Amino acid sequence: MKVRIEDVASEAGVSIATVSRVLNDHPVSEKARRNVEDAIAKLDYSPNLTARGLIKGKSSRVGAIVYNLENPYNSAILSAIERRLRQDGYLCNFASSTLREKEESDTLKRLLDSGVEGLIIVDVDLKSENSGMYAAINKHMPVVQINGNPDRTDTNCIMVDQKFGMSSVMDYFFELNHRDILFIRGELPSLSSNQKEKVFRARMNEQDYDLDEYSILKVGLSNLMDGIDETRQKFCEVWKKGRKPTAVFSCNEIMAIGVVQASWELELKIPEDFSLISHDNTFLSQLSNPPITTVDMTPARLGYESAEMMIQLLKHDDPIPRKLIFYPELIKRASCRSLE
Repeated sequence: MKVRIEDVASEAGVSIATVSRVLNDHPVSEKARRNVEDAIAKLDYSPNLTARGLIKGKSSRVGAIVYNLENPYNSAILSAIERRLRQDGYLCNFASSTLREKEESDTLKRLLDSGVEGLIIVDVDLKSENSGMYAAINKHMPVVQINGNPDRTDTNCIMVDQKFGMSSVMDYFFELNHRDILFIRGELPSLSSNQKEKVFRARMNEQDYDLDEYSILKVGLSNLMDGIDETRQKFCEVWKKGRKPTAVFSCNEIMAIGVVQASWELELKIPEDFSLISHDNTFLSQLSNPPITTVDMTPARLGYESAEMMIQLLKHDDPIPRKLIFYPELIKRASCRSLE
């Protein structure tokens, strides 16, 4: 049977009003507070957060928007967000916006209408970012962007320095004597893919390597599990047309698994026939055969720190936007080899 606030009051030997005051951090005697806390622990009482929100004039809810839940990278971030918020008594309303643009706008409106106190945006949509929509919302409630535009100064942001990560990829490829490199990314514009491609083009230009139409492969379903098969098909098509790079970089591990499957279909071996590096460091890269060298985007840390930042913003009104930047590490595994 569900424990009620009346049961806690009876166990503690105090009034219901006193229990309510303890739950809402209002002043009570030290003895009364200790008795109520002991009763809560003994009865395993869980206060109704919605009711507490009504009493406080707050909802105790935070909204989190992510492009999709299929990519393990996003799932790891959201799991860490939920755990950290729960530690401080907040509920997290998750929402995905697979179709981007209008669906993201509709999803955002529903979250705001639900009475959330703050928003966490995972991998910000490029058009939404450029529109200044989140910066406008941030004037009224805390908004924390994960991997938003590093140049913005009007929103709270937590990010991994993706230019640094991509530079480490190119350094490693060049160290292994690779110059003929295929770059695989999503078809839709995105902040993260655009940053990586910009570094790729610049570093290849430094090597006086001329990129052609087959140097960059674009995948439409890059963040969905269907993107594995799409990447497999497109990689096979490119290889059969005679484009046979010595090294491949994939902007995420969903597409990297598609490359691995293509190698099986083409009867190729990684890294004997080409080296492979990916991005994110989820379980996909670790379970692959061979395990994939990857840029560690620390998704669990991103989730935890974004929730921590949100909690602090909710507790302490701070008009100056905060920014936290991590520098990723290249995790070297068996998918790369040096050219003789």
